[in-house]
Amino acid sequence: MLRFLLRRDRVVLSAWVVLIAGVVLSVTGQYSRMFPTPDAALAFARDVAGNAALTAFTGQLTEPTLPGLIMWKIADVAFTLTALMAVLTVVRHTRAEEESGRQELLRSTPVSRLAPLATALGLAMGASLLVGALVAAIGGVRFGAAVAAPGLVFAAVAGVAAQLTERSSTARLIACGVLGVTYGVRFAADGSGVLWLRWFSPNGWSHLALVSGWVLVVPLVAAAALTALAFRLNLRRDFGAGVVPARPGSAGGDVSLPWRMHRTQLIGWTVAFALAGATMGGVAAGMRGTIDGAAPVMREFLRRYGSGEIGDTLLWMVLISLGGTAALFPVLTVLRIRSDETSGRAELLLSTAVGRMRWAAGHVAVAVTGTVAMMTAAGLAAGRGDLRVLTAAWLQVPPALTVGAVAMLAVGFLPRAAAAISFVMWLAVNMFGEIVGPSLGIGYDVANLVSPFHFLPRVLTGEQLTAAPLLGLAAVAVLLTSVGMARLRVRDLG
Repeated sequence: MLRFLLRRDRVVLSAWVVLIAGVVLSVTGQYSRMFPTPDAALAFARDVAGNAALTAFTGQLTEPTLPGLIMWKIADVAFTLTALMAVLTVVRHTRAEEESGRQELLRSTPVSRLAPLATALGLAMGASLLVGALVAAIGGVRFGAAVAAPGLVFAAVAGVAAQLTERSSTARLIACGVLGVTYGVRFAADGSGVLWLRWFSPNGWSHLALVSGWVLVVPLVAAAALTALAFRLNLRRDFGAGVVPARPGSAGGDVSLPWRMHRTQLIGWTVAFALAGATMGGVAAGMRGTIDGAAPVMREFLRRYGSGEIGDTLLWMVLISLGGTAALFPVLTVLRIRSDETSGRAELLLSTAVGRMRWAAGHVAVAVTGTVAMMTAAGLAAGRGDLRVLTAAWLQVPPALTVGAVAMLAVGFLPRAAAAISFVMWLAVNMFGEIVGPSLGIGYDVANLVSPFHFLPRVLTGEQLTAAPLLGLAAVAVLLTSVGMARLRVRDLG
């Protein structure tokens, strides 16, 4: 079973491992060039140590040295990516395989009931440990162990989520929701200075482990307990079903079908964005002072996002981050078209009076309305009724939908590679401008051109609201979506 999963994931899992280790390596090289002497590193560390805005995003600076600055810059990103890799790997090889019927075929052979879950957990945890070993070779054993720990915990979280529901999309939502909520707890803890809250977040455990290695006992115990719970739930539920029974769908035509398929996921995303907006908006509201009063290094960093009040600049950074995360929703919604195609559900649906365009358009409509709903919830929660903040949140919708439009184009022209293309695009939008590009020697202004969010007017930080970039992004999204749907209409299914 393990050899089989390794063969299936040899490309995807290798890409994840190389991505995470490569990002750490590139930041290590970048910071080594930026701070060639201990005095240079110490001067920068003094500038960033007391900045609550940056600390909220990166975590606490553990020590005023070059290794400490490298971990401060990239550790939280590595923790989150490792956790996401583990979640997607486990759900793909457990609940998604069971939902598709392939696991039933495997179970007809001499394979025990627990073998698929055990193998998926072993694969995800092994990949996390491999990432940790590579990071340890770059930045030290403690850093590597801290990076591997969230992968162990969230592999087990995904294992539990896969037992609770009979849908892989819902299982991913549950596991990623836990990741998002616990990330928000860590963000609030570091941003507000209430550091004991980090004990309630797996990412927080890894930040604590950078200082005290014994803290790694906590994620190990949590991973073991959650793994035992996942096995227990697996033995108690019926094959093909979840612990929480699914409700039968109501009678309805093709118009309501995409909504029924995505509504649970959409409600979960919307609630999560409201909580994230309230948490991060509360941290931003507590920031005082102006950018001009910050240290030179901080002033240069913050001016990439705006000018004027530090609180407004941080709030814009929060909304940009939420917008980049929200872009994952239209990607997953559009990729459901491909999932239905490969599972045979699309063929069954299209044997009725439903045409391909109505089938695809239903998913696209849910992607659009869902993204608007999520950003509305985040804007209302972050701004507490402030129309400026709500407007700034709505501005994130066109670039987020542009990323989803790339997924639709891929489903139309390159269906087998659609998932890989979509996730690479999403990661590039969120990481290339701030991390990967500068680490490769590309300036921030040039690297950020990859992201459609870079072209938005920064209305919270003094810029005027202009329609041209919004209309341009909307036009690109409509064009890519239309071309992808047109191709889907004429190509062979499967």
